[in-house]
Amino acid sequence: MKIAITGASGLIGAGINRELGVPDLRAPARFVDMGGHGYSVVRATSDALETEFVCIPRPLERSGREDGGPLNYRVRSRARLWKKGEAPKLDVQVVEGDPKFSV
Repeated sequence: MKIAITGASGLIGAGINRELGVPDLRAPARFVDMGGHGYSVVRATSDALETEFVCIPRPLERSGREDGGPLNYRVRSRARLWKKGEAPKLDVQVVEGDPKFSV
């Protein structure tokens, strides 16, 4: 089996388990995108924190499209309020596209 480790920090993307079916290689991160371009929208309420990350292809030139141009994927992460002494639980949902090894 050949596994490529990418990124300056040497993180193995959490999606490697999904792609290769190797549960022992799961990284502690739930979402890693080492070369993504795009933006995030963060929503904070009294009971949860939610982030939506929109990844676009590398913008070599400005898009003239009304919708801002193509997108690679959109991922939503949500953590409900946790109690003292508990670890937060992060739920990750792919909303659109294919994040490959990022999730």
